[in-house]
Amino acid sequence: MNEPYSQWHAQNSATDPPLAARYQSADPIRWNGSMVYPMYTERFGQATTQLSMTLLSAAPPAGLRGHGMGLSVIDGYVDLEGRKLESIDVWSDGFIRGTTVTLVPTGPDALFTLTPVWVDRSGVQRSWMGNYGILIEDTPDGRIALWCSVGEGPPNFANLVVGLATTAAPVVDTPKEPVAETITNTAMPTPPHGTASAAPESAAWPDDDLGGHLPQTERGAETGYRSALYDLGVAMFGRGEEEQACGLWAQAAQAGHPGAGYDLGVVLFRRGDLGGAEGWWRTAAELRDIRAMAGLAELLDRRGDHAEARMWRARAADERAAEAGQPIGPY
Repeated sequence: MNEPYSQWHAQNSATDPPLAARYQSADPIRWNGSMVYPMYTERFGQATTQLSMTLLSAAPPAGLRGHGMGLSVIDGYVDLEGRKLESIDVWSDGFIRGTTVTLVPTGPDALFTLTPVWVDRSGVQRSWMGNYGILIEDTPDGRIALWCSVGEGPPNFANLVVGLATTAAPVVDTPKEPVAETITNTAMPTPPHGTASAAPESAAWPDDDLGGHLPQTERGAETGYRSALYDLGVAMFGRGEEEQACGLWAQAAQAGHPGAGYDLGVVLFRRGDLGGAEGWWRTAAELRDIRAMAGLAELLDRRGDHAEARMWRARAADERAAEAGQPIGPY
């Protein structure tokens, strides 16, 4: 089971693409008769929850410098010794001792995701690429076992097998600003955190209407499915898988995720596809994304549609006023 280390591109051809190239969404693919997932997702809703993770077995490729699981929380955060984190990486030596973290919701549809991470022989932390994937098994003791293949070498779901269990936990206060962090252990080098929180930068505009590139807080409950699609797309974009990221963002935007529509519009704008950018910014603007409204107004002004551009700028101003608790004027 412990196969020699080799990069995934040495094991795959154009007619046999790696598993990462086959994922089209957060849904599983069928591979050799099994359902393989790009991530494990579990909703914990409005209840503060303790997630326990234990190593069941491990057979990493020879030469790999480390492997583990990346944990991200959507509409919530990880409470780790008083720190409020949106994502952490837990390495295999931590699983040997057993790791328990507290997950705190900030919305009614809070969920967590897990996906394999690893450090290659050159010391670079990687994820979301190559022959990575997860098989999910219900165990007799009521836990869930995740059979994980890392991205290096051929698919091998015995690379890392982790048992999961969730239980109710005491309620913890809501954080103000969650941040990303990596859990490291003395047996591991301290790798840089992955790109799960990265997103396309804003396009260059002549004014400051388009704010930063990270998605703004959205109103109302957001379904876990579209959040997972967006999160997977962000990670793939950060790894250079731009086309896959755009496909995932398109699905998320169509399902009602405004940040996905905005980011997709930014990518298309940079490519010179102004029509495509306009279409996705319209989708996001209708979902009340202020940055998309500003970008759409700028495009409309550039082609001479000044009346509609003024309307979108007025709507953006109203959204800002609503966020600030100020009266909203007519468009």
